[in-house]
Amino acid sequence: MTITITPEAREVITTWLARDPARPVLRLSFAGGCGALGYRLTPAPEGPRQGEQVLSVEGLILYADFKAATDLDGARIEVGDSPDDIVVVHDNGVVGGFC
Repeated sequence: MTITITPEAREVITTWLARDPARPVLRLSFAGGCGALGYRLTPAPEGPRQGEQVLSVEGLILYADFKAATDLDGARIEVGDSPDDIVVVHDNGVVGGFC
């Protein structure tokens, strides 16, 4: 799986992760509910869950669940409409963001 993070998003994410040293990595997972399906990007403790793929992207560690790893090859993480809006964008996929 290949995923990229824009420099602007990396800066925001690094600041975000620094707020909670107990959760220094990102978890990218498929999420559904409330009538919507998408992908969730959340801080996580070190140590992937069973079946997660571990990626190093622009100096950040990212754990991707099976669905994210299979569906989001080629995706990018970028800043959305506001500085606190970090989104996962895939030209042929679903858009997700911070929850």
